[in-house]
Amino acid sequence: MATKHTLTLSEKVQLIRENENNTSYRTLADYYKISIGSVSNIIKRKAECIENYEHNENSTKKRNFRDELNQQLDQKVYEWFAIQRSKNIPISGPLIQAQAREIRRQLGGANPDEFKASNGWLEKFRTRHNIQYRTICGESAAVDIATVEEWRDRLSSIIDEYDPNDVYNADETGLFRYSLPNRSLVTVKETCKGGKRSKERFTVLLCTNMTGTDKLQPLLIGKAAKPRCFKNLSMKQLPVIWRWNRTSWMTASLFGEWLASINNSMIKQNRKILLFIDHAPCHNSDTQYSNITLKFFPPNTTSKLQPLDQGIIKNFKCYYRQQLVKLVILRCAVANSSDDIVITVLDAAHWTKNAWQAVTQSTICNTFRMAGFVNPNTQSESSDTMINNSDDDVATAIQDLDT
Repeated sequence: MATKHTLTLSEKVQLIRENENNTSYRTLADYYKISIGSVSNIIKRKAECIENYEHNENSTKKRNFRDELNQQLDQKVYEWFAIQRSKNIPISGPLIQAQAREIRRQLGGANPDEFKASNGWLEKFRTRHNIQYRTICGESAAVDIATVEEWRDRLSSIIDEYDPNDVYNADETGLFRYSLPNRSLVTVKETCKGGKRSKERFTVLLCTNMTGTDKLQPLLIGKAAKPRCFKNLSMKQLPVIWRWNRTSWMTASLFGEWLASINNSMIKQNRKILLFIDHAPCHNSDTQYSNITLKFFPPNTTSKLQPLDQGIIKNFKCYYRQQLVKLVILRCAVANSSDDIVITVLDAAHWTKNAWQAVTQSTICNTFRMAGFVNPNTQSESSDTMINNSDDDVATAIQDLDT
């Protein structure tokens, strides 16, 4: 068996050239003292190796791509963990391990499935980020009521300097393009299949003012710069603001770009606004904006204090799912399998826009009031008018088709 050996970039390129001259994998493995599998991986990535070689001043330096991936992985996993904990969602060790494996697959590179996120990896991850085990295993700390009450006592003085139309809240949420039911009625002998596409995830950023008079255009983050269904459209023609990255998550750079565009809009409108956001890592911003003042909720309190978490996002997602269900019902009549029910990114973008438009002004005012944002000039709606997150949206979709 060949002894484990790390090749320099120059050696990798030399190996690729020799393979192009029909040197066998086994001969190359023996000569370079690496496994046949390593030879195969280098050949598969030959375009990347050659490009790096041509642009690298020190081609004799051993390039450990695995270290770079591990650093990205660690950062992404911790960002995910911090976001969930900022929302007071209990996160267990196995959940972190499962999310780490998924992020590793998203990052790509060689042999992503070889990463197992072992218990040893988890322990080192906890140590690096000073995470206490009682938090990881899911013992969720209750929202500090004293902190909530103190915040609400101060909130009126914070927003008094602003017109209610100039007080905003923004937050992100995950959205699945194929948000089909995750359970299905089946016969006793039937295997329930067909759930893979539910992993096609977007992040959507929603932002509105407390009077519900200004719902900003949603920002939708996917994985492709320009999906095929956008082929004949310019970015300005899309129903949402479209951005992309490998993980389809919000990042500090994307959030900063969005803030800058909103600031420019407020300059043109001669308005200065107060924007409330949570402590997600992607919201960290050292930039000062002339027409936006950022205000952060206390950590671990957004479930009580953030208006979007009081029902606006839930409302939005129900309207989104209604549109998806309508399309599925229409296409079921001609579909031979779930693969025939094609839902494009453009469909999801239109549904995002429509669902956001469907969230009523009274719903927004009501949720801001529930979060302690008191505006005497607005009326709150009864909780009975809020859409419930249940299969009622399916029944509503069917009724709409019959009318």
